[in-house]
Amino acid sequence: MPLKKFESDNLLFGRGGVVDENGKYIDISAIDNRVQNSYEYTSPLKEDKKVVYCGYLVNQWGHFLVEAVSRMWYFLKNDSSIDNYVFFVSEDEQRGLYGNYKEFFELLGVYNKIEIINKPTTFNEVIIPERGYKWREYYSDEYKNIFDTIAKNIKIDFDLNKYEKIFFTRSQLNKVSETEFGTEMIDNFFEKNGYKIIAPEKYSLSEMIFYIRNAKICAFVSGSLPHNMLFGNDGQELIILERNIYNNEIQVDVNHIKDLNVTYIDANIGIYPINLGYGPFIMSYRGMLERFCTDNNMTPPDDKFYSKQYLKKCLKKYMKQYKKAYCYQWFMEDWSVKYTDYLREAYLDSLQYFGDYLSGEAPFKFSQYFTLHFIKKIIKKLINK
Repeated sequence: MPLKKFESDNLLFGRGGVVDENGKYIDISAIDNRVQNSYEYTSPLKEDKKVVYCGYLVNQWGHFLVEAVSRMWYFLKNDSSIDNYVFFVSEDEQRGLYGNYKEFFELLGVYNKIEIINKPTTFNEVIIPERGYKWREYYSDEYKNIFDTIAKNIKIDFDLNKYEKIFFTRSQLNKVSETEFGTEMIDNFFEKNGYKIIAPEKYSLSEMIFYIRNAKICAFVSGSLPHNMLFGNDGQELIILERNIYNNEIQVDVNHIKDLNVTYIDANIGIYPINLGYGPFIMSYRGMLERFCTDNNMTPPDDKFYSKQYLKKCLKKYMKQYKKAYCYQWFMEDWSVKYTDYLREAYLDSLQYFGDYLSGEAPFKFSQYFTLHFIKKIIKKLINK
């Protein structure tokens, strides 16, 4: 069954998966809290094939790596009786494979057998492999082998330079400039310390894997980009700059899968709870990144990036985006309630940088000077003089 969204389900993606000949949902075809459960359907398409069920073809690279392809280990068993490897998308959605998604399956050697369905479809026989990796529970050597196989199969038709230290920037991703503030400071910091700055979205999958596997140290800002270390070498050195107070637990699993040597740096100023997929975020040199720089005899970014004026500029953009995303609501997701101590800790830490702005003691944008609150403060100052 293709994906179908029901608002009452509280699922990240929606319903979909496999039912047997009696219409009973097969639980192993689900991904808990993301895609699961059946729904009513009529007149399914029929195909005279033996297929392998692969699941929902999510159109987000991080989820693709850790969820969508977690059953693809079965292809490496070389079962010649299989006609197709079947993914589903949303009902009636028109979507093919392109870019790095296409190249992923080409490098694995399965591209010509991939089938994508967008309508309920029955097959003669459906094999449902167990997922090779399940968040916070387990990973298998079979899952790890998917990425090792792809890395071994890359082919570069032209010369690429090898770099010992690489930083994979987010600064050139679409809309990042609207939700993440301080990214240019991070780029500047790594560039001044001899890292090659790479925007991964501008490279093919083969090129990105080449850069990762030939580097001694890879650095990322937290999110789904560091999941690409699944293609890297076991034991590789990794630096992750945290852009929010929540630790990406999937990345922790990736670190274990590849036995990575990881340094985490809190390089953010957290003010309010946010939706992790939307932000906004403030990256800052002040605090832990500055300490990391000093402890490792590194070169700090340009002075302008840790001035009070620069932080004020970031705060102004942050507040504008927060209001746009949440209006004046205090945002909190159900799953994040258990982290309220961390939220409070982050907020209190932010006061050393933004305390006067948050309390109303000082304006952080020009229009605030014309509000009644600040007019009164100016009058009082003049009277005191």
